[in-house]
Amino acid sequence: MSRNEQDPYVLLGVSRDASLAQIRERYLILVQVWHPDKHQSSPENVRAEATRQMQQINRAYKLLTDVREREARERQARQAEEQQRATHQRAGSGQRASDWAAQQREAREQEARERAADERRARERAAREARAQEAREREVRERAEAERLARIREREAREHQHPRARWTHPRYQPAQLPEPLTIEPITISLSDGAEGYTLLARSEDQESVVFFPGADGELLLFRAKETLHRYLTETSSHELAAVPGWDEFMNSILKAGISVDDDRSYDFGLILYSIRRPVTDWVPRLFITNRDLLVDIAEAFGITEALEVLRVGSAIDTLDDLMRVADRPLAGWGARRRLDAMNSGPASIAWRRVIRNVEKRVRWLR
Repeated sequence: MSRNEQDPYVLLGVSRDASLAQIRERYLILVQVWHPDKHQSSPENVRAEATRQMQQINRAYKLLTDVREREARERQARQAEEQQRATHQRAGSGQRASDWAAQQREAREQEARERAADERRARERAAREARAQEAREREVRERAEAERLARIREREAREHQHPRARWTHPRYQPAQLPEPLTIEPITISLSDGAEGYTLLARSEDQESVVFFPGADGELLLFRAKETLHRYLTETSSHELAAVPGWDEFMNSILKAGISVDDDRSYDFGLILYSIRRPVTDWVPRLFITNRDLLVDIAEAFGITEALEVLRVGSAIDTLDDLMRVADRPLAGWGARRRLDAMNSGPASIAWRRVIRNVEKRVRWLR
C-alpha cells in the first residue's frame, strides 16, 4: 500500500479483527451511500466525489476480502486436519463419530443462520441510511426552490414599485434646453432575451446629447408598452414633462399609442450571438446602432467601466470605424477586407464586458 492510499480498515470503518461478514456488512452500507446512481441529480462536483469514494471503497473491500478468504481457507484446512486426526482417534466409536458429525452440521447451520442475520441487518441499515440521505437531499432541493421563488417574488414586487423618473445625464438642465427635444420610444432586448420599452430624448442644440428616463442611477425599462404608456400619462409619477417637446410627444402617443420603429429596436442578445460567429457573418448596421446606444447610456448614467471599453482607440471603437466604412455599398470594399482579416477576439471580449456593465444598471418595471 502506497503512502497516498488510505488504510483499507480505516476506509471501510472496521477493526483489524473484523470478520468477513462484518466487512461485507460495512461495505454494503457504504455502497448505499456513495454509489454514483444515488447522486444522479447532484451537482457535478458531488458526483465526481461519489465516483472517487466508490473506487476507493471497492479496492479496500477486495483487498480485505481476499485476505479474509485466504485466512478462512487456511483455517478450514487446519480444522480439516484436526478433524481428520480426531476421526482416526474416534474410529473405534461409531456413536462418537456420529455425534461429532451432528455437531459439525449444527455448527455449520448456526454459522449460516448468523451470516444470513448479519446480511439482513446490514441491508436494513443501508436502506435506512439511504432513506435518510434521500430525505436530506429532498430538503435541500425544497429549500433551494423556496429561495428561488422568494427571489422571484421579491424581484416582481420591486418591479411593481415605480420610482419617480427624471431625465438622466450629467449635463441635463431643463432650463437650459431652449430647443424642443426629439423624444422617441425604443425597445432594448437584453442578453437573456427579455425585451423592454423605454424613452430616448435627443437634444440637437449644439452637439447631440441623449437623455434617458432613470431613477437612482438606473435606466428604467418597462416590460410592456402598455405599462410605459400608463406611467407616462400619470404626470405625478415622474418628472419627465419638464422638457420642451414633451407635449408634442404625449399628443402623438395619446393619438396612436406607443409604437417602435425597427431602427429604434436594439438587441444586445443578438450582438452576443453574432460575436460567436466568424467576422464575415457580422452585420455592420447591427453593431453600429447598438454601439451608439451603449455609448449614450454609458454617458448618461456615468458607467465608468463601460466608457473605458468604448473609449477612442479601443477594440470596439476600431471595429466601429471599420464597420461604418464597410457599411457603404461602394467605398467599403477595403474595409470589408480588413474586417475579414482582423482578430475578433479583443472586440468580442470588449462587447461582452460593456453589455454586462450596462445591464447591471437596468431596472425592470411592470
